[in-house]
Amino acid sequence: MPREKSSTPTYQYHTSGQARVYLDGRYFYLGQHDSPTSYAKFYALLATYMANNKRMPANAEENVADAPITVRCVTAEFRQHVKTKYANNKTQRCRFNNLCELLDDEYADVPVDEFGPRKLAEIRELLVATTNKQGQKNTRRYINEQIRSIVKVFRFGVSREIVSANVVVALDTLDPLAHGETDAREPDPVRPVDIEAVRLTALHLSPQLKAMVLIQAATGMRPSEVCTMRPIDIEKRKDGVWIYHPSKHKTAHRGKKKAVPLIGDAKRALKPFLNRPDDDFFFKPAEAAEWHLQQRRENRKTPLNQGDRPGYSRASRNGTRKPRKYQERYNKDTYRRAIERAAKLAKTDHWHPYQLRHTAASVIREVLGIEAAQAMLGHSRAAMTEHYATQALNRAIEAAKVAPKI
Repeated sequence: MPREKSSTPTYQYHTSGQARVYLDGRYFYLGQHDSPTSYAKFYALLATYMANNKRMPANAEENVADAPITVRCVTAEFRQHVKTKYANNKTQRCRFNNLCELLDDEYADVPVDEFGPRKLAEIRELLVATTNKQGQKNTRRYINEQIRSIVKVFRFGVSREIVSANVVVALDTLDPLAHGETDAREPDPVRPVDIEAVRLTALHLSPQLKAMVLIQAATGMRPSEVCTMRPIDIEKRKDGVWIYHPSKHKTAHRGKKKAVPLIGDAKRALKPFLNRPDDDFFFKPAEAAEWHLQQRRENRKTPLNQGDRPGYSRASRNGTRKPRKYQERYNKDTYRRAIERAAKLAKTDHWHPYQLRHTAASVIREVLGIEAAQAMLGHSRAAMTEHYATQALNRAIEAAKVAPKI
């Protein structure tokens, strides 16, 4: 049986030493085979071909060997990179693809060496003037983040040897938007969440998410730090205090070590999940999904011999049902969305996990003062000596004893 032809055009070698690709009945020559620029031009042509419903414009130049590398070439190769790098992160994948689309809409055919701080500033002004899905103007923080991500696209081009390092050096000279010096909207401040709203929300949470909420309220950790907890990161001291040492945290790149005491509610919430391998994550979306499914089965009103019943769908019967794939752990986004859904079911105030950090800080500061709150939340500088680090941990343990209860 003959092998099926590939529906995706391929990068080919020609006897002239050039690379080429066959698109829409024509060969396009890309320059020296296996060179960085030839791959960039290949991905750019492929992107044009796919965007035009597998057609090439009639006036498309067939010999692009001597054509300059354009912004379209950089974004096309970066899109290929994103497919692999963020294969399991749809949010980041979509975000970078949208940024590449924005660059293509504005400057696709501009030679990459001509893309400088002025053009980057023009994109920034466009982001300042546009609104988001809620009809609000983009915030200053969001715009600065998007601009940094655009520079990251060109920095990737440097690593692929299709962009001069001077281009990125020039782009880095564009200062971020500063508070009070722009028309961009300032983000709303994060406020503490009402504990009663948390209690009502918890009634609709799985044991995994409920434990995460309890631990975060008791420790003031960031959502991402709760999501990445593992048995190997827990130190059990002789005095009965457990210390969590996050393997990754916000200030790790500054050389700072973080230690979070787990006592009271935090310790009790974690105990049911200790039967894990050392390098496994405590809180798994698959287990939470199974819990919800079990709850639906137990609350089922239709008799099992009627209606849809477990394992009786057509796909289950004929063996074609594909099990749903879950991430190995929650991340800050899936954690937040789960909380928002539960709060909606509870018909209580909308809130998100990061507000628990502010709630814990407010309670601790009121009872023990600002130093205890700083110690608990890890707001110390990387230059702090070991002596002061020990004092901070002791203050954090004191702070954990007065953290809010749910």
